[in-house]
Amino acid sequence: MTTAHPVSILLVDDRPENLLALEAILEPLGQHLVRALSGDEALKKVLIHDFAVILLDVQMPGINGFETAKLIKSRERSRYIPIIFLTAINKEDAYVFEGYSVGAVDYLFKPFQPDILRSKVAVFVDLYQKQRQLNEQERLLREGERRELELQHTAELHASEARIAEIVNSAMDAIISFGEDQKVTLFNRAAEQMFGYPGAEAVGKPIGTFFKQDFDQRFLTHICAMPAAERTPGTTDPEAGGVESLVGKRKNGEEFPIEASMSCLDIGGEKLYNMIARDVSERKRAEEALRAQAVSLRNASAQLKATNEELSLRQSDLEKAMSARSRFYASMSHELRTPINAILGYNTLLLENIYGPLNDKQTEGLKRTQRAAKHLLELVNDVLDLSKIEAGKVEMNVQPVRFPTLIEDLFVTVTPMADERGSPLTLEWQGEPRTIMSDPRRVRQILLNLLSNAIKFGGQKPIRVVGGPTADGGVDIAVVDQGEGIATEDLPKVFDEFVQLPKRAGQQEGTGLGLPISRRLAELLRGKLEATSALGEGSIFRLTLPETADGRKNSMTLEPAGHSEARA
Repeated sequence: MTTAHPVSILLVDDRPENLLALEAILEPLGQHLVRALSGDEALKKVLIHDFAVILLDVQMPGINGFETAKLIKSRERSRYIPIIFLTAINKEDAYVFEGYSVGAVDYLFKPFQPDILRSKVAVFVDLYQKQRQLNEQERLLREGERRELELQHTAELHASEARIAEIVNSAMDAIISFGEDQKVTLFNRAAEQMFGYPGAEAVGKPIGTFFKQDFDQRFLTHICAMPAAERTPGTTDPEAGGVESLVGKRKNGEEFPIEASMSCLDIGGEKLYNMIARDVSERKRAEEALRAQAVSLRNASAQLKATNEELSLRQSDLEKAMSARSRFYASMSHELRTPINAILGYNTLLLENIYGPLNDKQTEGLKRTQRAAKHLLELVNDVLDLSKIEAGKVEMNVQPVRFPTLIEDLFVTVTPMADERGSPLTLEWQGEPRTIMSDPRRVRQILLNLLSNAIKFGGQKPIRVVGGPTADGGVDIAVVDQGEGIATEDLPKVFDEFVQLPKRAGQQEGTGLGLPISRRLAELLRGKLEATSALGEGSIFRLTLPETADGRKNSMTLEPAGHSEARA
């Protein structure tokens, strides 16, 4: 077996005759055979050469074969060199095991068959050569990739130069380059449009042809001497670097404001100056307009401030007036309820004949007095409730409220009045019962008002209460009557304070506060109260309550209150 590129094989034995015998056996392989007469010499050889395989005697003076193998395997350079142990003495299993444990690939006893040894070594030589071929192929592959990458970079560089040229020509700002002789070498299309010179005519002209300012050599030298990071546009002072607020000159002689920045390149010892310039005529005009607007805005702001102060004073006066009105309502209500209750009490005693019998005319008169007093007391109570709501003094006692149980309990109260008016009441609950967190007293107050109105104005026809749970955890309750209904133009007024719609024959007198108070209470409970109606088709008042009223008190100022003040 021969090869154009022989590999090295290390033969280690302290007896020269043994090395000679190994060389005779391995000579047909045509490889480079390296001798070592001791473990120390073998270690030195390993540091110098790369070996395909090592044939190592076990029994040697100094460091033996096992110790030599350990040292070879401990080094990164020689860790993967296969080692074949050769011995004529140490044939016990313990020695064989130790040989494999220190990293040997084989352990042969002397005398051995030359052909077998030659074949084993040939295998490792072949593996080494294949590995070397793979390494060479990998090197060639990397070299090819490097060349391909260089070609790609060259193509990209050419493409980049073409793109840069296109960008320069298509840039919206004027780009001008000139050399140390101040002769223009680059004049892009934007510069042609800005200055009115064709590019072919502009190239070669002095840079001063296009600007009112003089570009002296001291300034240009200073630009090149300054680091790029310190070239700060924003001044025409040469000591500060950069250029701004230049005055350009068009071909027709017109002068116009320009903002420009400059840079300097040193190419092979020659200076190249680059300028990016922008016509700021429009911006200057806009700045002037903005300054004028700023003055106008300052004047308007001063006027607005004075108006706001006046409005603030008026709002303060209005709040004081509303507070005084609420206090008056509360005081009046308390003062009036005492004599009204006395009237009702004495009327009741008279009607019960406590002070003697009454004739029919007297009884009818007292009954009318009784109804008028009750209506007056109802009005006083409504005014007191309204004043509490507007003053933010309505407290909410939030607790679990179960539906339809609350409505069923309320029916017990209103059924006698409905029966007296000839209006049957029915409850239609759709879905499972629902428990929400709300104020049961305020909910009853709202529903009682809606039912009372339906009984009063329902035309002695059936009244339905339709309700059910909502998808967001709350409840929806609608009181449906079959009365004469409310005209479309009058419907928005039903929730205004002290507003009563024109009464028709047989309708009952109201206070004009029940529905406004009910809507305010619904909003305090984070719900809403809405109405739909049409003449001749009856009315539907719908109360929607959320899953929880969140336990807050009436600390909010309701928007409708401010509007209703003007209508009261």
